[in-house]
Amino acid sequence: MKKSYKITSLMLCAVMLVFTLGACGSGGSDDTAVAGGGGDISNEIEDIAAPDMTNAAKITLSGGSATVSGGSAEISGSEIIITGGGVYAVSGTLSDGSIVVNAPDEEVTLVLDGADITCSDGSPLYIYKAAKETVYLADGSENSLSDGENYAFGDEFSSKDDEEPNACLYSKSDLAIGGSGSLKVTAAFKNGVTGKDGLLISGANITVTAKNNGINGKDYCKIKKAAVTVTSSGDAIRSTNDSDENLGYITIADSTLVLIAGEDGIQAETSLKMSGGSCTVISGGGKLADDASAKGLKAGKSLTVISGSYKLDCCDDAVHSNGSVQISGGEFEISTGDDGVHADENASMSGGTLNVTKSYEGFEGATVDISGGTLNIVSSDDGINAAGGNDESGFGARQDKFGGDSSYYINISGGVINIDASGDGIDSNGDITVSGGEMYISGATNGGNSAIDCDGSAKITGGTVVAAGYSGMAQNFGSDSTQGSIMLSSANASTETITLKDSSGKTLVSYTPAKNYNNAVISTPDIVKGGTYSASVGGETTEVTMDSLIYGEGFGMGGAPGAGGRGDMGGMQPGGDPPEGMSMPEGFTKPDGDPPAKPSGDPPEGMSMPEGMTRPQGDTPQRPEDSGNA
Repeated sequence: MKKSYKITSLMLCAVMLVFTLGACGSGGSDDTAVAGGGGDISNEIEDIAAPDMTNAAKITLSGGSATVSGGSAEISGSEIIITGGGVYAVSGTLSDGSIVVNAPDEEVTLVLDGADITCSDGSPLYIYKAAKETVYLADGSENSLSDGENYAFGDEFSSKDDEEPNACLYSKSDLAIGGSGSLKVTAAFKNGVTGKDGLLISGANITVTAKNNGINGKDYCKIKKAAVTVTSSGDAIRSTNDSDENLGYITIADSTLVLIAGEDGIQAETSLKMSGGSCTVISGGGKLADDASAKGLKAGKSLTVISGSYKLDCCDDAVHSNGSVQISGGEFEISTGDDGVHADENASMSGGTLNVTKSYEGFEGATVDISGGTLNIVSSDDGINAAGGNDESGFGARQDKFGGDSSYYINISGGVINIDASGDGIDSNGDITVSGGEMYISGATNGGNSAIDCDGSAKITGGTVVAAGYSGMAQNFGSDSTQGSIMLSSANASTETITLKDSSGKTLVSYTPAKNYNNAVISTPDIVKGGTYSASVGGETTEVTMDSLIYGEGFGMGGAPGAGGRGDMGGMQPGGDPPEGMSMPEGFTKPDGDPPAKPSGDPPEGMSMPEGMTRPQGDTPQRPEDSGNA
């Protein structure tokens, strides 16, 4: 459960700027939600054709009354009840009344052409029964719906127990909103627009201000070539069906979205798919309840982004899935109080650009696959993390819900990655494999974190890596690597450029870390066994001869060739056995002989104890006879 927290209000100018964003477009149709990747998804969303107005009925609103010409409709005071199918053109102003559709098994189209409807004690537009309802916004028209702070639930169509209706525009049937006109919805009671079945918005321009949630399509919400602006205290756009795994999805293509939400920007119970257009989300202003969520883009099972432009300024995760996240394209600008991208299962990226300017952890999943694209990450903890956090990992001290496990991994096979991390640069509770791409890391400025950190093995077979950090917990790649890797430490911390040259003086790689460092891991395809290289680390130049593919081993032991990985972790003393439940690594044998004696006396001439430390007193602790010292 989340702890309550508060964020500062966002600058007004930042909010105003988002309204200048534009959209691009293309078209098609389908009713099903498809998880996973793929190209253009606009063909999964229907277009809404302009209705035939030849025999349309006319509803003319005038203050507190209305007149009806044609069709099947009746007037009861200031309430207009449509009882038959067909097309109805609605115009004028209704100062305190409503339109109710009660046409079972009939298809009804309302064409709003300069309609302004206000209802002080209920929903101004309520689709009670219909086979399908279309609200069409006439070309060039401006239309508005407004309700009051309290609903009376006083007519035969309403239910106080079920709280129906609870939105300014409420439909118990499938609802489609189309046309090139505009609709402004002001919901003072609770929700803005609700389709209790499915909701389709195609080509329309809709602005919603809601006390609770903005736009809700329970079974699905599909948006195409639309301009949608929502300001809400709850979620901005949502789909909530949790009883059918094929429903509860959101698909958005080629639209312009500006979403300012107290809670989630977009929340899909199952899958969320987005392509084209632009999406700006500002989420989580003010104080949230303990169980509230203030994420940017959120899905229960899968979240797929194919293309488009995204600006996400979120109190919680910017991109979040309880299942998987797949990014194959798009341009992202992310600032978040928690994770930039978080998946409870797999988080993958194969294209696009992800700029995370502020985050707790930048890119996180139980498993992480990066095969393409550009990632620029600034994080207060780990830059890329496999199974290293939870849904609210950025909000105060919490237990890590994942532990070390061989099923967790980070696999980098392509792309360009730049990480500025205050924790580990990349951290896997399982393995790390690098087979391609480029990765540059400026790690933490303390010895308690590592630029490269894994509980399993770290293996490199291709690509370029330069990872700068501190030597205290430094790790190199392991001996099962097929590409050379060099780890070196410097006497002093600095931001000096890290450079590797071959024996001819050719520069193989060069990188300037953003922060101080005193240890660096360098690997490029040019490093081969038997080669000689000149490495500049921390302003110090070292000539390195690669007697093996791995030069320098873990925990700050750079400068001497070794087996890589965690390296010097204390080891067993001669004559000892591994601890219970552990065995010798493959290819190693137990050292022979007695444990070395503890040095006694004062430090050697010219050396002194580190500041704040004194020489231990007493006798050397004895090693247990049956356990060794692992």
